[in-house]
Amino acid sequence: MFVLELLGRLSLRNDTGPVPIPAQQKRPLGLLAILALGGPHGRSRDQIEVYLWPERSGALARHSLDQTVYAIRHVLGNDVILSTGRELRLNPDLVEVDVWKFEAAIRARQWEAAVGRYKGALLDGVHLADSRELESWIDTERARLLEEYQAALEFLANSAAEAGDHAQSVTWCRKLANADPLSPRATKQLMLALASTGDRAGAVKHARLYQELVRQQLEMEPDSEIEALASTFSHPAITKTVGTARPAVTPTSVPGEGDRSPPNPLRTKRLRMAAVLSVSLLVVLLIGGVTVGNRQPRDHPPGRAANTALAARDSYVRGLNAWTDGSKAGLDSAVTHFHRAAELDHDYAAAYAALADAYVMLGYFGYRPREESFPKAKDAALRSLQLDSTLASAHPALAYELAWERDFVGADSEFRKAIALDPTHATTRARAVDPTYAMAHQWYAILLLILGQKPEAVVVSPRAADHDPFSLHVPVIEIAFTKWFTTYPAMAGFTSHSPGTIAGEVLSRIDDGTSTHLVARYEVTDPNGTQSFKAVIQGKGNNKTGRYDLNGIVTWGWMLGAQVHATFQRITPCEFGGRNICFQGTIQIQRR
Repeated sequence: MFVLELLGRLSLRNDTGPVPIPAQQKRPLGLLAILALGGPHGRSRDQIEVYLWPERSGALARHSLDQTVYAIRHVLGNDVILSTGRELRLNPDLVEVDVWKFEAAIRARQWEAAVGRYKGALLDGVHLADSRELESWIDTERARLLEEYQAALEFLANSAAEAGDHAQSVTWCRKLANADPLSPRATKQLMLALASTGDRAGAVKHARLYQELVRQQLEMEPDSEIEALASTFSHPAITKTVGTARPAVTPTSVPGEGDRSPPNPLRTKRLRMAAVLSVSLLVVLLIGGVTVGNRQPRDHPPGRAANTALAARDSYVRGLNAWTDGSKAGLDSAVTHFHRAAELDHDYAAAYAALADAYVMLGYFGYRPREESFPKAKDAALRSLQLDSTLASAHPALAYELAWERDFVGADSEFRKAIALDPTHATTRARAVDPTYAMAHQWYAILLLILGQKPEAVVVSPRAADHDPFSLHVPVIEIAFTKWFTTYPAMAGFTSHSPGTIAGEVLSRIDDGTSTHLVARYEVTDPNGTQSFKAVIQGKGNNKTGRYDLNGIVTWGWMLGAQVHATFQRITPCEFGGRNICFQGTIQIQRR
């Protein structure tokens, strides 16, 4: 039996003897890792070719894949890799994969066994190929597995505390804090657990370590709750019952039982914003989803040694992938990666622009204090423009910082500059995500509404008009779905897409008495993995009829940059979820 390890490292070993050297080389080992992550269904040949040989033509990529499969079968056995049509998969009778064992333990709710099998982040530090699609997929899987691991740890910690075994609870909480050292929630849990054992000094010490880490890596002030808790524990009159304040959380969904939503506790709720900021929130996300594609061609810092350039690029791409998650943890991680890229190459304009975007989102989401986030966004955007005045992606972030300062005229100027710039238009993919097209004009129209001007004042170029959303000349893909709230604002459901699942959350909700104005994020998962995507949408629903109409854009994955139109109806009674209310409708997607 061969044992393939992907958690913490990438390795292949044989229970009965050494593994032949050819099977341990980069491409064969990378192919085995991709097939392992594909699970029992594996991956299609077409997808693997795009992942491992993105720079080669179809014929050359097919030849390279055939050679790699032959090499693996030659040294490990013909039955190690099974094929059905265009699909390739690992033989579970011959190959044991640590990720499979981990996920099986999660599904069986064997939390301690699952924690024991998690040896580290998925493919940590492993670079399989220069493929954005592959990196994005791996980062998504890495985040999902980490969240499952964290949820299992939290369940174990709470169970131990409820049983009165506070020492064991500290052990689980410490592992949880180590898994996400920038998380204020995990830090608070560990502090409470330590205090429950009487180690108040240890709780305060960990608070100081957390605060220093946040200041160093994020260049921001830590959460005030941590300081308040540390001050409480420093007081000699602290009671021993403080540990009971730790909230109990039980993982409520497991992979393979209706959806792929991670069984982690709900992320911190977004702050309720005024209507203007609710619209701005969507725009921030749209900017990110569109400008990610724009930055990609520029991600090679010029004039650096090859190894430094590669390291800077790697940090930058990791930052982009973390950024697309939109969560507090994802944005914190993005800030760290973008800082690292800029440190490796001080002239990396795209990294500074991405850093500005990340700080803007941290502020608008309410994840970090706005009075700290926005000035940092402004500094990073100005530094980016100082290095490259033609970089369009730095202007929108600067525009939103100026809007936060209530300098709407200055924000207007920055939007005009962003729309006027056209850094990449050579390929169809670049055009699909180019901010000089229809979507940039929509952003600018929103700003004009803030300024009290008519959106029609925007001068739409013929090129933007050619990309009018939902043109009758472009095919529309329609996906039916049923969704419900698990615990607000999180949602789950299923689709007709393959079929697949839908998950997401409400980012902002304002009820004016007649209509409910929404900003939401959807994550539609294709079981085959080739047509999964994330979208951000906004719109409103009629409180009386229960009908909703929302529009937005695909910000990640399949058909990146495409227009999205979602319509759905409130349905009751409903057999799904716990609220007896569902929403049924369709998502229409059209590539521009």
